[in-house]
Amino acid sequence: MTKKTIFWDGWLLDNPLTEDPNDFTLKVKAGNMVTTEDIAKALQEEGTEFQLETLIDILNRGDRIIRNKLLAGYSVGTGVFYAYPSVSGVWRDKNETFDDEKHKAGVNFQLSAALREGIKQVGVDVLGVSSTGPEISGVTDTWTGELNGVITPDEVVNVKGSNIQLAGEENECGIRFVRVDDSSNTVAVDMRRLTVNNPSSLSFRVPKLEPGDYWLELTTRCSKGQLTKAPRTTRFEKVLNVPAENTGD
Repeated sequence: MTKKTIFWDGWLLDNPLTEDPNDFTLKVKAGNMVTTEDIAKALQEEGTEFQLETLIDILNRGDRIIRNKLLAGYSVGTGVFYAYPSVSGVWRDKNETFDDEKHKAGVNFQLSAALREGIKQVGVDVLGVSSTGPEISGVTDTWTGELNGVITPDEVVNVKGSNIQLAGEENECGIRFVRVDDSSNTVAVDMRRLTVNNPSSLSFRVPKLEPGDYWLELTTRCSKGQLTKAPRTTRFEKVLNVPAENTGD
């Protein structure tokens, strides 16, 4: 067994798949998402002579090249991951062409050897059972059926979690989407569009969001059927994407 030299903190959460009150899953207490600017600053701290703006430009150019190579059908290997173009779906006939309704182009990711070896050194420090605050575990777009990925403006999403029922004053509680690249850009969900409001599930219509990546945040005072003294906020740990409209035929 590899010696553990890196430790992730994590909270125990009630396992929603069983009725056993002593059955838990673990949620990693992750730090803030590291951005391109953060990586550039870390490179500067290591002693590079490049200016911050230059480093950010180089990293962004590298990301663009990786994206374009994958879109052109190439596999890509880095020190962090291997990425492979893929197409899912079934062809019922040898003459059948690609159909957006039946087939889906995507990219599969695999850990690099260096990251895979590094993971072997990771242990977990269990911080205890999580408080009864709100937790979002999954977001399903009903228009596409996609889980924890694409969301469709002006269509309904189903949100699963625990203690996520909305309760409290409207000016302090609610649901909002926050742009990943601009945290000041926040769009609230119209509470009149909230059709399901239960402790473990919500359903609501997505606002008319501009294309881009978003965090989903929720603030409520509800906990196990009672109101807490102060509102509590949770942010879904996965980024949700609003794709650009398809302008093709």
